[in-house]
Amino acid sequence: MKEYIVKSITKNPNWLNHLLLKANLWPEKIYGKKYIQNKNRLNNLDFEKRLLSLTNYAIKMVPYYKELYHKPIISLDDFKWRIGFIDRQTVCDKNKYFISESIDFTKYVVGTTGGTSGKPLRFLMPKNRHIIELSTVHNIWQRTGWNYHPRAVLRNHILLKDDVYRINPITKEFIFDNFRLNPEYVNQIHKILLKYNIQFIQAYPSAAYQFCFLCKEQGLDLGFIKAFLCGSEGIIDFQKKLIVDDLGLKLYSFYGHSEKLVLGGYCEYIDHYHIEPNYGFFELIGENNNPIVTPGEFGEIVGTTLNNYGMPLIRYRTGDFAEYVGNQCEECGRKIPVIKNIQGRWDKNQIYRKDGTYITTTALNLHNDLYEVIDGIQYIQEHPGMLRILIIKGSFFQKNHEIYLKKHFSEAMGSDSEVVLEYVDKLLFQPNGKFLQLISNIKNKK
Repeated sequence: MKEYIVKSITKNPNWLNHLLLKANLWPEKIYGKKYIQNKNRLNNLDFEKRLLSLTNYAIKMVPYYKELYHKPIISLDDFKWRIGFIDRQTVCDKNKYFISESIDFTKYVVGTTGGTSGKPLRFLMPKNRHIIELSTVHNIWQRTGWNYHPRAVLRNHILLKDDVYRINPITKEFIFDNFRLNPEYVNQIHKILLKYNIQFIQAYPSAAYQFCFLCKEQGLDLGFIKAFLCGSEGIIDFQKKLIVDDLGLKLYSFYGHSEKLVLGGYCEYIDHYHIEPNYGFFELIGENNNPIVTPGEFGEIVGTTLNNYGMPLIRYRTGDFAEYVGNQCEECGRKIPVIKNIQGRWDKNQIYRKDGTYITTTALNLHNDLYEVIDGIQYIQEHPGMLRILIIKGSFFQKNHEIYLKKHFSEAMGSDSEVVLEYVDKLLFQPNGKFLQLISNIKNKK
C-alpha cells in the first residue's frame, strides 16, 4: 500500500502536491518507525554476527548452499576459507535453488537485472527493502548538507508532453523528464529550481552533465546548487571537469546495484567511496581469488547480503572493479572500507540521439514485468539517432508488449530518431566470448 501511494500520488495536480510537500515537516516519520530505527543504528550493528547468521541459515535452508556446505560457519575467517564465489550466470542457471525452502512469497517481490549472457537475472527481494536502502542512502546524502530538502530528480522518468514536472510530496521530489533535455526544457527546469529554492539534484551523471552543459550554453547561473546526488552510472572525466572544475559545483556519487549487496558513497572531503558495512558484506578480490589488501591495487567487488533471507546471495561477484584505498579514511577518520575509481557494468554506455545529446543503457531500463517476458536484450548503434534493439522473446511475450517497447524506446530517443526492434534467437557476442549490453561504433563525445 505504501509503495502504491508513493508511486500514484504524483498524479495529483502539482498545486495540491506542493501544498502537501510544504506540510511534510517531518519526512523521517513519513518513512516509518523501522526506517528511523535502522537509520539511527547504522553504525552500531554487528555485521559479522549478522553475516554468520545469514550464512548458516542458507546452509540449512537454501538448496544451493545445502548441497555444497554441511557444517555451520564459526568465524569470519572460516567464512572466507570455506564459502566459494558465485556470479550472475550461476544465479541465472540455478535460480530456483537459491530460494529458501521456508520463504514466505507474500513478503517478497521480483527484481531483475541484465545477465552476463543478455538474459535478465531474476531474483527475489524483501518488500521492506526500502527501509534499509533509504536509511543508508539518506545517511550518505547528509554528508553533502542535504537534510530532507526538496530535490529535483533527473533519472528515468518520462512525463506527459505538457508536464514540465511532477511533484512527489512524500519523498519531496520535483520530478523532471530526463529524456527531454534540450535548451528550451532546461530553461524551464532552471526557472522551477529557482522558484522553489531547490538546491539538490538527484541525477544520473550523464543527465547532470547535459543539464549543466545546456545551462552554461545559455548563460544560466547554477551557483545556487549545493550538490548533484548521482548514482547508477560511472562519472566520466569530462563530466567532472565541466561540473566541478568549470562550474565549481559539488558532484557527489554513491555506488550500489540492483542485487542490493553493496552500497557506498563519497566521503564529504574527497572523491573516495565509503562502503557501508552494515548494508552488506563487502570484499575486493584479485587474481586467484585472493583479497586485495594493498592500496593502489584493483580488484572485483564481491558482495553478500545481510538482509535477504528469502534468496540470499553470498560472495556474489558483481562484475564491477575498484581500486583499494584502505580500511580507514584518512580525510574523515571513519574506519570502514574505502575504494575509488569504480569501473564495470554501470559505466559509460552512451546512446546518442540525432541532435548529439545522449542517454545511457541505465536510463533505458524496463519495468520488471517487461523483463519477465524477455529472455534477452541488446542495443546496437551505428549512427547517432538510430538504435537497433535485439530482443529474444519469452514464452509469454505478446503484441501489447511490443507496442509498449516501441513507445518506451521511441520516447527515450526522441521523435526525430529511428528505433528498430529485431526479434532474434540469440544475441551477439564478442570474439573473446564477452557479452556487451551496448555495441556502438560511435566514439564518446564531450
